[in-house]
Amino acid sequence: MSFTTGTQAELLYSLTAAITKNTYTTQAAFTGVLATNTVCNIPAGWLNSGSNPNPVGRSLLLEVWGNTATTIAVALGLDSTGGTIANSISVAGALAPTAAVTCPFYLTARYTCTTYLTSTCTYQVNGTWRVESVASGGVPTTAAQCSGFAGTQTCDPRVINYVELFGTWSASAAGNTTTVQNMYLWGLN
Repeated sequence: MSFTTGTQAELLYSLTAAITKNTYTTQAAFTGVLATNTVCNIPAGWLNSGSNPNPVGRSLLLEVWGNTATTIAVALGLDSTGGTIANSISVAGALAPTAAVTCPFYLTARYTCTTYLTSTCTYQVNGTWRVESVASGGVPTTAAQCSGFAGTQTCDPRVINYVELFGTWSASAAGNTTTVQNMYLWGLN
């Protein structure tokens, strides 16, 4: 807890089990499926909770770790319906990991509420997506692929809003996997 503002960081979501997606050539969520596993979300009313009376300036931090073995384009979605991508930010275009190697990836995104009305709010989102060029524990190289992204997402803060990564894969095959092992969402203030 901060002794200056009386606010605290709080873990709002933690992935409970690894999620693997494969055999998709159309866009699909790869960080969870409602009714199958937990899906990362911003709780209803989160912007109005705590001792901070002004939701503008409240922040969230999203971190996702996993690995991928196929060319994938990634988008970050925020929507009140899980598995839907009405509010989309392009994270990375078709990114090809090293051939025949399952490469670790990492995403970090920072959300800051920039406008707030009772039934709508806007988050400024900035982040980084990085895919390593070698398998986990491999000899480091200088060829990792990294991209930054930025955009805004608007939602109704009175309802649950799902934070999901969506992928579009280059081929539909059982060996073309993307696995998320860790995913965390923190409310920072």
